[in-house]
Amino acid sequence: MSVLEPALRSLTDALLEAVRRQDWAVADAELETLAQAAVAAVVANRTDDLAALARLVARCHTALSLAEELGGEAMHRLGQLRALALMIAAARGRTPPRPADALRAPGTPAAAILSALGSGPQTCPALVEATGLSAEEVGSALPELRAAGLVHSWPAGRLTVNALRTG
Repeated sequence: MSVLEPALRSLTDALLEAVRRQDWAVADAELETLAQAAVAAVVANRTDDLAALARLVARCHTALSLAEELGGEAMHRLGQLRALALMIAAARGRTPPRPADALRAPGTPAAAILSALGSGPQTCPALVEATGLSAEEVGSALPELRAAGLVHSWPAGRLTVNALRTG
C-alpha cells in the first residue's frame, strides 16, 4: 500500500461528495489535486502511488458511472476521471518491471507467490490461499512477475493458471 493512499482516498471521497452536492468548484479543486498527485507520481516514477491512484480513480469513476441521472456537469467530471485513468494507465504501462532480485526479496508479495509456485502451477485463488495474501496483492504482483520473465500464465476455462518460468 502506498503511504499516500489514505490521503488519496480522502481526496476521492471528497470529490464524490462534491459531485453528489453539485458543488462544482470543490469537485474541480479535488480533480485538480488528484491530477497533480498523478503527475507527481509519474515524474518521480513512484509505482506504488501510481497503483494506488489507478485503484482510487477507477473506484471513483465506477461510483459516478453507477449514479442515477447524472447531469451534464457530473458527466463532465466523469470524463475528466476517465482521462486521468487513461493517463495513469499509460504511465504504469511504460514502467519497466523491477529487477528479478528485487521481486525475490524475502517478505514481498512477489517472493511469497514465487515460493508458492515452487510446488507447481496454480490459479490465482489457489495462490491467495497458499500465500495468505489478498486477491488484490496477488493480482498486482503477477503482472510484474510475468513482465520480469519469472512467471508465465495461460487461460484454463474461466481461470488463469500461473507457473514458474523455467530456463
